[in-house]
Amino acid sequence: QVQLGQADIKCPITECSEHLDETTVLYNLPHDDIIKYKYFLELSRIDSSTKPCPQCKHFTTFRRRGHIPTPAKLENKYKIQCPSCQFVWCFKCHSPWHEGVNCKEYKKGDKLLRHWANEIEHGQRNAQKCPKCKIHIQRTEGCDHMTCSQCNTNFCYRCGERYRQLRFFGDHTSNLSIFGCKYRYLPERPHLRRLVRGSVCAGKLLITPLILVLGLALGAVAVVIGKN
Repeated sequence: QVQLGQADIKCPITECSEHLDETTVLYNLPHDDIIKYKYFLELSRIDSSTKPCPQCKHFTTFRRRGHIPTPAKLENKYKIQCPSCQFVWCFKCHSPWHEGVNCKEYKKGDKLLRHWANEIEHGQRNAQKCPKCKIHIQRTEGCDHMTCSQCNTNFCYRCGERYRQLRFFGDHTSNLSIFGCKYRYLPERPHLRRLVRGSVCAGKLLITPLILVLGLALGAVAVVIGKN
């Protein structure tokens, strides 16, 4: 239910029609879902005059002014600059700021852009959206590793995910890494892919303490031998 953006969680017991209290939900959720749940919970408690930044989710309250704006300033009154990440967005349609274009026209154009971006031509999609600043980037040549010209975010052109790397767990180009691209390993079987990658990650986590203990033991033996 949390994955679906719900903050009012129903009891999982079929015969029960009650809802779980916040403490119970938080106690039973994994860490990542706790963050999502708190966000959706806060979102459910606010009115329409408060919205989260599309980029960093910082909440902003829109304060209506007493005077009636002129037609030229009617749209500009919804222009918001997030105090947290400095992202400029439109409070009215909850989109990146669209200078000189009203919300309806922007939404229509954005829909056409997304449709065009998702179309496959010459073996690749027309464009990919930067996972941070949300602008569309078109690749004309080169590999899947892209760097956004606006915010310098490194991401994968094929799946649109950010590049993450930990030497021990691998990177986005690793088939068995939890950070690996979904198209590199079992793209048609996502559940099996997550199971395999999760198992590999768990195995590495389990073997790490053993390696550390073995290293300490060998170090201790070396010290003893050195003293003798």
